[in-house]
Amino acid sequence: MNRISNRQLPRLAAEISITPLLDLMLVLLLAVVVLVPVLEDRPSFLQEKGEVNVFVKPKKVIELLVKADLEFLLDGKALEHAKLIPEMQSRVIAEPELGVLLHIRPSLLAPRLLELMDALRQAGVKHTSVSITEAPKP
Repeated sequence: MNRISNRQLPRLAAEISITPLLDLMLVLLLAVVVLVPVLEDRPSFLQEKGEVNVFVKPKKVIELLVKADLEFLLDGKALEHAKLIPEMQSRVIAEPELGVLLHIRPSLLAPRLLELMDALRQAGVKHTSVSITEAPKP
């Protein structure tokens, strides 16, 4: 009876080929090298419907707080829902580059937030920011 030694068995060598990885990295590097100068040449503004809206910091910012019961406080003064758009329109007429900082509770549902943002857009407010504020702890 002959014994088969380890020398006679075929050896499996597990090798990892890094060629595909290097090819991928070179393609990505080439894409970055080509695209970065192209993207830097683009001006930093939005184009909507043929209009050019340049990013400008608002000259005056007012705060609109949405309380838990969906009541509004505009610069610390209570405001009814029906008077929001007319009040904002009058303020935008007085200060065209007016910004609004909208403070909301985390519990405010997204459709309500969209309604508020749409109302501000209808009033002519161009600069709006949203801040989530926690309810005061008892």
